[in-house]
Amino acid sequence: MPTLSFATLACSLLIGTVAGAEPDDGSLRLRSSAESGDLRAMRELAASLLNEAEVQGDEAVYWLEEASALGDAESMHRLASLRFAGASAEQDKSAAVALWQAASVMGHTDAMYDLAVCYRDGHGTRQSAIRASLWFKNAAKAGRPEAMTAWGQCLFDGTGCMRDESAAVEWWTKAANRGEIDAMVSLAVASGTGRGMPRNETTSARWWRKAASHGCEIAMLVTAANYEMGMGVQVDHAEAESWYARLRNGVDVTPPSAGLVLVLP
Repeated sequence: MPTLSFATLACSLLIGTVAGAEPDDGSLRLRSSAESGDLRAMRELAASLLNEAEVQGDEAVYWLEEASALGDAESMHRLASLRFAGASAEQDKSAAVALWQAASVMGHTDAMYDLAVCYRDGHGTRQSAIRASLWFKNAAKAGRPEAMTAWGQCLFDGTGCMRDESAAVEWWTKAANRGEIDAMVSLAVASGTGRGMPRNETTSARWWRKAASHGCEIAMLVTAANYEMGMGVQVDHAEAESWYARLRNGVDVTPPSAGLVLVLP
């Protein structure tokens, strides 16, 4: 089953930038707009400060705090990301959770997902399977593919909610159709074992190959074995060897997914 973890957190921090280098007068206008209470200008100024050659972290945090105090959910999410990672701000996971909670209540999808991961794994708060499943569900309904996968896992296992394997398959299908590799693997396993959907080796092999084509190592190995032994596909030793070769050479291999995909300013 696919799992989410914080193992690659540092590598998964996606830092937004202000397009291009602002000219001096543009920088002045941006700062003036921020000082006048323009929330977008506050966020862009924070992003600019964090991406300067000499990062101005303290001032960037100041502007995100100001925008957050004015009720800007995106600034709350970005500030929470900084607090959680200890990037340009003192690390405080509890404060990050509080900010994600506030942004989630305001309908911020990414904050919902990150809050759910924190509740699930006990980062900055006590573990709560019920709260984790609730926020995974909300983020899934709001369209976050990773949340669809995670909510499907909750339903499949009955973690924090009533078990419903058929509903899990529905959510995994939605996620897989949006390119979620973990959901593809879950569908491959479900169709191969007949849990939540009819057992069908052809369907299972199709999902394994789709996950493999997206760089999933275990899916590459299973796909190679499927072609080697004719499981759900016609025996094709050349095709099997091509997948084994990709694995040996590390071609198109995708790193495992992370629990949080933080969007910093």
